[in-house]
Amino acid sequence: MQDVLIEMSSAMRNTTKKIVREPKTALDRNHMIGSVASTMEVLEIFSRSDEKMIPLQAFVEATGRPKSSVHRMLATLVNLGYLEQPPGASSYRLTLKLWRLGLAGLRGFDLPTVARSDLQTLMQETNETVHLSVPEPNGEIVYISKFESPRSIKVQTQLGLRVPAWCTATGRAILAYRPDLQEAVFSRPFTPLTDATETDPDKVRAILKKVVRNGYSVARGERHPEMGGLAAPIRDHAGDIVAACGIAAPLFRMSAQFVLQHVDSVLRAANSISAAMGYTRNPKT
Repeated sequence: MQDVLIEMSSAMRNTTKKIVREPKTALDRNHMIGSVASTMEVLEIFSRSDEKMIPLQAFVEATGRPKSSVHRMLATLVNLGYLEQPPGASSYRLTLKLWRLGLAGLRGFDLPTVARSDLQTLMQETNETVHLSVPEPNGEIVYISKFESPRSIKVQTQLGLRVPAWCTATGRAILAYRPDLQEAVFSRPFTPLTDATETDPDKVRAILKKVVRNGYSVARGERHPEMGGLAAPIRDHAGDIVAACGIAAPLFRMSAQFVLQHVDSVLRAANSISAAMGYTRNPKT
């Protein structure tokens, strides 16, 4: 079974009042209508601002486009019902029409399906068993997807299995960022599962702080005496930690070199799944 200590990505959402321009990415210009792309660029500015109302000049500065062009795009979005401009105001705000579109996009959107490709890639890169876990309100985690290692000696787990979050890698990757779950977990005494299980609440809190600080975490033999693991958190569109993924390996393979060798793959998988869930890091100012 899986046993892991985590260290997770400490990149929190960095919202600022100033809206910065998104870095340009490679686009397939042969399959784009420029006016549509420009209009979507204007709409996406709302996702990079913590303000409900955004003035015209902020759109101009963020897009780098002429004021007249930006004004026409905003006026079009107002006429189509995607934006509102209160009477006498020079600022704009979103309407619920986009929210309804977002709900339509969420239909049939389930995490195991979204994560499948990245989990499979992680297994292929590391040759170890890969897990996807989600939290329960009582502070446990549940394994909802896995890809088993092709090795003859490997970690095997059961889908649907519930295990404590405080002594497992994927569990700690979630718990470190969820005060609501920590409240449930620390309200009960910790029962050791192996000789290596950390049961001192202060030390567990220190481990969770290290998860946030270092960006990934390693657990060795805390839930099962012969298993260890490495995990990282997964964020949803709002930047909240909703799951974690990681690799599980027999303890004899869990050396310091093992962690250094595979941590980038684990973080890359978690970040890719987060992006597929709609999470976007705000550019730094």
